[in-house]
Amino acid sequence: MSKIVSIGTAVPESKHDQTAILAFMQTVYDLNEEDQRKIKFLYRQSGIATRYSVLPDYSLPPEEWQFYSPAEKQQPFPSLEKRMEWFSRYAADLSLKAIEECTRAHAHQKITHLITVSCTGMSAPGLDLELMERMNLPATTFRTSVNFMGCYAAVH
Repeated sequence: MSKIVSIGTAVPESKHDQTAILAFMQTVYDLNEEDQRKIKFLYRQSGIATRYSVLPDYSLPPEEWQFYSPAEKQQPFPSLEKRMEWFSRYAADLSLKAIEECTRAHAHQKITHLITVSCTGMSAPGLDLELMERMNLPATTFRTSVNFMGCYAAVH
């Protein structure tokens, strides 16, 4: 019988204060006064002080943005293709950090199941296969991928 014996977590390197992300959102979206009031309320009442992202842009001036366009009103907005490129670039390394934390007390050879959860990204042939290859897991490892569930992915 399989069971969860350990859980590991990891966060991306770019750390952002919630107020910096609020300022970013107010910059990139053309919000009317009522929507400005609503977004301020949501960000201040969320209970979140700090967020992490592979995107450094949220705490940088527009001329230093790496992912978003510094053009007015975010035109062109980052494409799905660009988003998936960034996912492919960062997902496996970030996942491996969490896996290393999770498996410190357990050998990789004892892993029987690999479950990957992503709130927004996906790649083909798949993050799960890349992780199996990089960790030298056997092909008999059971795999489950939960993708594109937004924040709801955190509870699965």
